[in-house]
Amino acid sequence: MTRTKRIAARFDAAAPTYGEAALVQRRVADALAAQILAANLMPGGRVLELGCGAGQLTARLAGPLQPALWIASDIAPAMLEVLGKAAPHPAVRRLLTDAQAPAVRPGFDLVCSSLTLQWLADPQAAIARWRALVSPDGVLAFSTLIEGSFAEWRKALIAAGAAEPGPPMASLEQLRAWAPGARIEILDLHERHVDGIAFLRAARQAGVDVGLGRPLSGGTMRRALRGFEAAGGAVTYRAAIVCMQL
Repeated sequence: MTRTKRIAARFDAAAPTYGEAALVQRRVADALAAQILAANLMPGGRVLELGCGAGQLTARLAGPLQPALWIASDIAPAMLEVLGKAAPHPAVRRLLTDAQAPAVRPGFDLVCSSLTLQWLADPQAAIARWRALVSPDGVLAFSTLIEGSFAEWRKALIAAGAAEPGPPMASLEQLRAWAPGARIEILDLHERHVDGIAFLRAARQAGVDVGLGRPLSGGTMRRALRGFEAAGGAVTYRAAIVCMQL
């Protein structure tokens, strides 16, 4: 199974539980929505949302922005079904497409995405593609997890004997280079779990890959969970809120 198909399958499986489980994701969407609203976009514009999921960002912005068209896209069909049932605004149209290379033409007043970039194979190339879809004087705004996210769980995995977990997330310095001139706000958000199993359950329900890109054996997982619990059972999400006025 390709990386893209694995991600789609993970979020398809999480679609029924995502709305209740994705608490950190909701807080990040709130922060991103605030930055977008501060950009004072004119009503009646064209909006492209990449990785819309169950519609957390869509619901916060579609009403206030009053777009003529809002394309809410995702790679997971089940997520788009959840969004369709929510029906946040009559201008919202759903599109099944990969955020790495969206199958749309340029000409959007706003291109936005919340916590999708970190799961893509080439985030630098994705940002360049997203920027090319924005009309002159438009806005590109997105949030992404960066280096420092899941630090406690990564440490537990390494101590349990796992190979270096997954590709490293982008550093703040890389993000600044990929999005020159952008305003970047950093949020450090923490989730505490009563035990390791609760962490695994919450991650699965929110579509988070606890292997961070690598499959884990049963023994490695058990050792990692014991280490995670011994360290307090907390996990950090380090999110960057990025806003570029083009």
